[in-house]
Amino acid sequence: MKKLLYIFTMVAVMFTAACSKSDDFAPEHEGKGAVSFSFPVMRSAVSEEVYKMMKFRIYSHSGEEKTLVRLYTYDEIKDMKMWLLAGDYSIAIEGGVKSPASFTDIYYQGSTEFSLAAGEDKSVNVEARPKNTLIKVVFDSTVEQKMTAAQAIIAIDDAFRVENITSGEVASLTYKQTAVGYYIIGEEETSFAWNFSGQVTSKNSTVDKSGVYTPAGGFKEGAMYTITFKYSDDLGGYVTMNVQVDDTIVDYDDVLVFKPEPQITGPALDVVTRVYAGMESLVYDVKAIADLKTLKIALGDQVLTYTEGEDNSAVEDYFTVEQTTEGSNLNWTVTLKDKLLTSVAAGSQKVALTAVDVEGVEGEVDAMLFGEGTYAMAVVDAWNATAKLKAYVNDANASAAKIHYRESGTSEWQVAVATLSSDNVYEAMAEGIDGGRTYEYYLSYGNENKGVTATFKTLGVQIPNGNMEEWSGDSPLLPYISTQWWDTGNHGSSTLGKNVTSNSTEHPASSTGQYSAFLKSQFVGIAGIGKFAAGNLFFGKYLETNGTNGVIGFGQPFSFDYKPKKLVVWYKGRVGTCDYGGGGVSEGDSDKSVIYVWLCNWSGQHKVNTADSSTFINPQTTAQTAEGNVLAYGYWSREISGSDNGADGGWQRLEIPITYREGEGYTGVKPNYLVISCAASSYGDYFAGSTDSYMYVDDIEFVY
Repeated sequence: MKKLLYIFTMVAVMFTAACSKSDDFAPEHEGKGAVSFSFPVMRSAVSEEVYKMMKFRIYSHSGEEKTLVRLYTYDEIKDMKMWLLAGDYSIAIEGGVKSPASFTDIYYQGSTEFSLAAGEDKSVNVEARPKNTLIKVVFDSTVEQKMTAAQAIIAIDDAFRVENITSGEVASLTYKQTAVGYYIIGEEETSFAWNFSGQVTSKNSTVDKSGVYTPAGGFKEGAMYTITFKYSDDLGGYVTMNVQVDDTIVDYDDVLVFKPEPQITGPALDVVTRVYAGMESLVYDVKAIADLKTLKIALGDQVLTYTEGEDNSAVEDYFTVEQTTEGSNLNWTVTLKDKLLTSVAAGSQKVALTAVDVEGVEGEVDAMLFGEGTYAMAVVDAWNATAKLKAYVNDANASAAKIHYRESGTSEWQVAVATLSSDNVYEAMAEGIDGGRTYEYYLSYGNENKGVTATFKTLGVQIPNGNMEEWSGDSPLLPYISTQWWDTGNHGSSTLGKNVTSNSTEHPASSTGQYSAFLKSQFVGIAGIGKFAAGNLFFGKYLETNGTNGVIGFGQPFSFDYKPKKLVVWYKGRVGTCDYGGGGVSEGDSDKSVIYVWLCNWSGQHKVNTADSSTFINPQTTAQTAEGNVLAYGYWSREISGSDNGADGGWQRLEIPITYREGEGYTGVKPNYLVISCAASSYGDYFAGSTDSYMYVDDIEFVY
């Protein structure tokens, strides 16, 4: 944690009032201004003696030249208001204990420029930073657990010589635990040497390793070099040494700031605090030189503000502010209450506390709070329609934990018992989880709801170009996107100027697009020589023409991410009386329109050759092909009936249920191929059907 050691003045608040006194600006002060400097009421680990070792130099600036005006000790300057001619100045601070290597002695330097106008009375804040280079040694948990008498020696020397260390000829420190050492490093010194030693109790052996580290670009004042030692049992004992460099000085431990900011202290500001309803309240202390005016607590998008002397009823359920007085300072004690603690979202959340005094000076700290409740990290098992829901429980005495869940927008909650799976993480299994939906869930224990409600979404991949909007200009005219997903089995008809499958501007009123697919059964030939061709569209690819027959590949590789329940198709069409017979249907019989879907676990496309009936497939009964299993299927058909005589009744929304086969070779297997087929004449493989039959299809999609 940053340890900004705030140094406060006892008289800063009085300076403004002093400006109004007429005797302050006596004749002898004409053309001069008054300046004072803020020095400490001691509130940190830095001792009074350290400040007494510091020298304070006032310089006058004239262009690029600086002239020493006065030299002061701490006792001389701490309560002084000095009069200086109007102009530009700087104050420089230097002092402390200048040890070559120490765990306690720090040497500081700092400088601040300021300008002073005639008749002006001002206070100047000065900052001093360590002159030292910081070397931190960290003993990894592997060292602490497996070794005894472990120690590391860090010496500012290019070569590690034990006799030099023991004789004190080089600056060195011996670390027996994780600690920070302060070194004064000269320009001629470019490396530090290290030695690590310890006893491995399990092996009754000794480890002793040494090495030299040379930082790129040389050592940096104020930079921290963190050395981490780790131990491994591999190869009979092994030690690794890692160095990390941090040269952002504001992150270092010992920075003296001569600045009257409000200071906020509280429980474990540098670690995460788990919070829950009914826990012991969190208390923070706020201290300042000037009177405190405002306290802001920011949690996510919520900002709660307390202002002294105003109506604060809006925040009193979240936190309280109690005023206390120490000497001339007005201090606050801030207590975070249940309503604030339970509004912390599940997981680690930053809470920013900002105090503002009447002079407008701000002091801020960030507290890390860890909220409990459900969080959006559901693990969905699509093929078993389940989801593993998780929640954080911070109360060690929690009992009867449950997770409640439902589809968003519905009213009934389902309940699943939660069990502890790891440190403060509970899990519950939700069932009946469908795809393409949003679910919400929350935690309860002890008959009370805990935390906020989380949500998760289930996936449900849709059919490419199912809205039939993208078409190629090639012959035959086909529905395309960047990859060809759809095709027709009648490529040969296009060579005779007829397309049995094409796009159409007919579409259902609910469609957001402008096209549908038009499938028209018809005779294709010249001078009576040719064949009947069924209007058809399928998910796959036309492979080749063999005489007057075609070879097609049914199915396309498809990445299913959830179990579809239905295939929805918008349909408009007519079923006619067969004027071409074959394949078990005769002239005068009703034609049949069909739409079917297969979910398959295949090694590749299934090839159908219209010249070979053994390659034909029955969409309702076929469970296996040479390529693998048909795991699930859906089927719709329409024939001439007495109620409609096969007439076109306008657009209809068809819902085709998908049946999943269960049993050996099917259960739990995920499909990897999708087959969809639409035919205005289902006997088209046998070149049989009605030239009166047609269908439009649009907006083909899965329902999960």
